[in-house]
Amino acid sequence: MFAATGIVILIENFVNGGKIFSMIPGKEVITVKQEVWLQAPHQPSFAAVINEVEKDIFWTNLPRGEGQVLLLLDKQKVKIGVSLAKGFYSAESYVAAMSEDNSKFYGFAIPEKFTKTQERQFLRVPYATNALFTAGNLVAQTALVNFSAGGVMVYLVPELEKILDSNKTITISVNIDNIPLQLPVFFAWRKSYDNIPFAGFEFQNMTASLQDTIAGLAIKYSKYK
Repeated sequence: MFAATGIVILIENFVNGGKIFSMIPGKEVITVKQEVWLQAPHQPSFAAVINEVEKDIFWTNLPRGEGQVLLLLDKQKVKIGVSLAKGFYSAESYVAAMSEDNSKFYGFAIPEKFTKTQERQFLRVPYATNALFTAGNLVAQTALVNFSAGGVMVYLVPELEKILDSNKTITISVNIDNIPLQLPVFFAWRKSYDNIPFAGFEFQNMTASLQDTIAGLAIKYSKYK
């Protein structure tokens, strides 16, 4: 047994083709305020929050992201993902009920078990703090928008644009929950929302223990949503 997100979870291991997989009972994972990732065939992943749990189904808000909403049909199959401190777990489910309440829009069948996967998908949470980027003799200070165990999203300021144009190795220095982090990062994307530019960076050369630490921080701050 080990404790995660404030509950005790039973882990079951099974062997398939020489590989050991970890499994967690679905009803231990599906709890109110837990963030989940939802993915239907031929659609991107959407984050949603569990707002109510019944005997065999759980309800989430209407998932939105980047100007889109996740549109599903009754009985449509979906993949459910959950990021825990010990890794990313997923399971198959389907739409069991729907309502017109945006905070309780989709009701999904609670999976019997979740299986740990190798996907690099992490719980992402808002967190406001300063972030310092350096590349050679170039320096840029900006503000963090959110973070996960995989990387960060920040405001794209002109000084940071200069660093991106330099094609030099980039390092971020940021303090999260009084834990100072200094890591090389890889520029992943840039986007604008309401004419405000943002950039995404992926952490590089992370140890497994540090990744677990940051994943734990993300879980901690997701509780305050």
